[in-house]
Amino acid sequence: MIQGATGVAGRLAVQVARLLGAGRIVATGRDDDQLRSVRALGADAVINTAVGDDELARAFTDEAGDGYDVVVDYLWGRPTEILLRTLVPESFAFGKPTRLVQVGESAGRELTLAADSLRTSGVEIYGAAKGLDAQLIGAVYEQIVQWARVGELVFDLAAIPLSDIEAGWQRTDLRGKRLVVLP
Repeated sequence: MIQGATGVAGRLAVQVARLLGAGRIVATGRDDDQLRSVRALGADAVINTAVGDDELARAFTDEAGDGYDVVVDYLWGRPTEILLRTLVPESFAFGKPTRLVQVGESAGRELTLAADSLRTSGVEIYGAAKGLDAQLIGAVYEQIVQWARVGELVFDLAAIPLSDIEAGWQRTDLRGKRLVVLP
């Protein structure tokens, strides 16, 4: 699962997950149009997080299939809090292991974490930098560049000349695009 898949990093994460052989990718975001475009990038299912708590919990449960192996989380806050609640088994059983990689906090810096969200759910929470060192970062960067060069990894870009930098920083229409300033 990619929580926050409609942003630039989330879109890349969907593509990288596909390139790394993910069996099924569930992507979340707040905008149906953007979620459709994320599906075209390789997501198998999408969940709109801009719904009520009960509806969001149902969507997480409905799309879980046999569980989420890895959650790359750019959101944190409310959506992740609800997701964690849905991973707690309803019967006396242990949940399937789920590695949650916390990357960003665009939906909030904090969440309330019930003890059983960790005790019985099988959830393991990692920070995005866990296990990284300079050598691994270099290898990952090299792989990303290679995929981009051969067109397996695509970026939506909006280019502006340096002379328009002030207007560029004020833009609000970039949704899912990276602003590139050209000299």
